[in-house]
Amino acid sequence: MKPKTHSVTVKNTGAVRAPWKAVPRLLTRGTLVVALGLMTVLGSPGTAQAAVPDHGTFASTDSFVDTETCAPEGFAINVTQTETRDFRIYFNRDGSFNKVIAHITYVATISANGHTINESDTWQAFFYPDGATYAGNTVHITGPGGIVQLDAGRIKFNPDGTVASISGPHPQLLGQTFCSALLP
Repeated sequence: MKPKTHSVTVKNTGAVRAPWKAVPRLLTRGTLVVALGLMTVLGSPGTAQAAVPDHGTFASTDSFVDTETCAPEGFAINVTQTETRDFRIYFNRDGSFNKVIAHITYVATISANGHTINESDTWQAFFYPDGATYAGNTVHITGPGGIVQLDAGRIKFNPDGTVASISGPHPQLLGQTFCSALLP
């Protein structure tokens, strides 16, 4: 049986993507809710469909001025970004929700004060009824001198979106910004 395929384009809300800040939203209003909403709209799979995951994609491209990320340093940044998400929703044999696996790609050009840095992130997000896990390069920002910031490895989240564990370097998750690379 061929899996159902859904494609949706979403508009950015106007702030530089910060995956760790979005986890509570993702767990309550984002990918998981969209996936569960699609299940409701399209009907839950019957027992015969339980082994076939639903599939969908999201794409968002936007350009905007972000006045918040580097505000402590005293400047705004210009951002052009594209984010794509390819997800699969898995069900148990009884048709109940099992998990969502999403592959996320995020590419951005960020500039301020005559400087430009580039972000190119790819990671997998796994959403379960009891939490979530991100694995991959959630932040990979480069500038003229090489790597500006790198968050790579695995982050496990509790159902409420709080961090359960971290494996690998995650300076941005822990509060570091890339703004020093854009200082005048």
